[in-house]
Amino acid sequence: MDIQMMGTVWLVAAFLLGLLNCFFGYRLFIITVALLGLALGATLGYQAGTWLGGGFFPIALAVILGLIGLWASVSAYYAFIFVAGAFAFALLAAFLAGLYEYQAHPLLLIVVGFVGGFIALWLQRVIIIGATAAQGALASVLAVFAFATGKSVGAYRSLFNRFISGELVQTRGVWFYVGLLVWFVLFTFGLVAQVTRGKEMYRRPISSKLQPKG
Repeated sequence: MDIQMMGTVWLVAAFLLGLLNCFFGYRLFIITVALLGLALGATLGYQAGTWLGGGFFPIALAVILGLIGLWASVSAYYAFIFVAGAFAFALLAAFLAGLYEYQAHPLLLIVVGFVGGFIALWLQRVIIIGATAAQGALASVLAVFAFATGKSVGAYRSLFNRFISGELVQTRGVWFYVGLLVWFVLFTFGLVAQVTRGKEMYRRPISSKLQPKG
């Protein structure tokens, strides 16, 4: 599989996972948390194994650290709620700053995200639904535009960085408004779907004392 094909596969996966998060983010939140922990642990393990000399080490450490990451992420459930809320509020702040042609200072985004994290802990279901609908819709829209412009992970990363910096919002070109419209439609439908059908979160069978409220 060449680099361009890998980029295409990655963008298709980002698009589909974005839609899944947009429409079922609350119900699948704990599963998403577990998968993120597994992926992060496996990635770190594979890189560490490669550094240690390759061979059997990358696979073995990827499996071991992946399982540890899965366990740790589920155990740190409330930390993930905090991070999800912080990320959502920071994205919102960057977007609003870009509308007024102002590049939000990183410290401002950190402060807004920090406050947003605590709000997410306070209003868990509301914030999780809103954050997953918004972030999922954004991920899908960025994946489509990245596929149209570069068909690579780098194109996706560039679009995301331009969004965070406010540069993408400040362009105000026709494609920005098209993307904004598509995002708003996806966000609205995802929000409605989660509110009406996502009343119950998939619960893990253990550690019931850590289960979320509502």
